[in-house]
Amino acid sequence: MGEKIKSARIEKRLTLEKLSEKIGISRNFLWEIEAGRKAPAIQTLYRIGKELSLSVDYILGLSNNVKWIDDKEEKNINFLIKKLDKKEMSIVCRLLETYLESK
Repeated sequence: MGEKIKSARIEKRLTLEKLSEKIGISRNFLWEIEAGRKAPAIQTLYRIGKELSLSVDYILGLSNNVKWIDDKEEKNINFLIKKLDKKEMSIVCRLLETYLESK
């Protein structure tokens, strides 16, 4: 996951500082994501994918479809994320972390 994010960031000629600023996380946290030391929350992963024009499925290794989702899909994802309460969001984050650790 981290390598895909880093490669796309470099391809788009974005520094760690610029991308982290655009998605609202610290430079150090983005570096840790790219290094594979930390897993981002689903909302952060979503913002990374959108900014880099990468599908979240591709970042997670679930699909070979690199392209970012279209506007209709984006609205649906936003709708679904907003429906989650804090407990549900925590469960989704743990599921993603477990999945990423098992790779």
